[in-house]
Amino acid sequence: MRRRDILAGLAGLGAAAACAAPAVAAPEKRAKPFRIYMALFRGWEECAQGFKDYFTNQGIPVELIVRDAAQDKSKLPEFVAEAKSLGVDLVFTWGTTVTQEMLGTIDSVDPTKHITHIPAVFAIVSQPVGSKMVPNLKSSGRNITGTSYLVPIETQVNLIQSYRPLNRLGIVYNTLEKNSVGAVDELTELGKQMNFTISAVPVDLVDGKPSVTTIPAKVAKVKADGVDFLYIPPDTFLNVNRDILTQAALDQKLPTFAAAENPVLNSMALFGGVYRYYTVGQLTAYKAEQILVHKKAPADIPIDPPKRLSLIINMPVVRQLGFYPPMNLLGLAEINDPDARP
Repeated sequence: MRRRDILAGLAGLGAAAACAAPAVAAPEKRAKPFRIYMALFRGWEECAQGFKDYFTNQGIPVELIVRDAAQDKSKLPEFVAEAKSLGVDLVFTWGTTVTQEMLGTIDSVDPTKHITHIPAVFAIVSQPVGSKMVPNLKSSGRNITGTSYLVPIETQVNLIQSYRPLNRLGIVYNTLEKNSVGAVDELTELGKQMNFTISAVPVDLVDGKPSVTTIPAKVAKVKADGVDFLYIPPDTFLNVNRDILTQAALDQKLPTFAAAENPVLNSMALFGGVYRYYTVGQLTAYKAEQILVHKKAPADIPIDPPKRLSLIINMPVVRQLGFYPPMNLLGLAEINDPDARP
């Protein structure tokens, strides 16, 4: 695909409405708030804030019962039991791990272990079908719905190619994170179709956990393999350690592309094509509104992403690498440049 064709397609995506919520009749006033159990995995962040703000802005009274697993999977059965005992109106789950453990996958739902009778919405699940949360994106076929938050992998690769022709793509990943492994598999298959190769290097495991200290050496390994870009997949471990990962890439003078917003907005990735967490949270709240206020069955609400992607370019990193984007790509981007702020 020619660069101008890629950019024309991206411009069309950028011009679309930010949220897939059509106009609906205003709900009747409700004195008693809806009780929503929010199960988080790594604390309160932009998606959760967007979810909360939607109800405030729409004037819908809600009581949010917020629990954070703090990346400890063993807490999730307690959350399931608590949500059931409280008899909440709806459950919100954040991330693939929380969603799988609390709602069950399509081939392993157990009413004694999972939430089944309470309607639920999920967010920040990178591969709703691949993680077996739903059989397809049109309907979950059960008492849940949610949002997807990753820009399609082919669009991500097109973005990289619009910055620089791509022959070899590097990825440092965590073998314990299904999202990371899934990204490696998808990129490997896509590379066969789009004529690029993958250098995928896993971080070492120490005592059964991914080792932070091995990240710089793994980045150096993909650099030595002659990659054009380092791809940063959606991965909690890599996100928490994003400063180490992106600094290692800078040390190797290796440009980075992020599949999620934090490495480029809050660290030193070069650029990314993302759906913003805040917008994903608002769209997820819209789906919750359809369930709570308008009494739609979750199975009748499709799983989809926001309509608008954000192309974010991190200008301090651009300047440090001396690796400037083409002007037509720059014209479509959001510029992250703290140094330019008054």
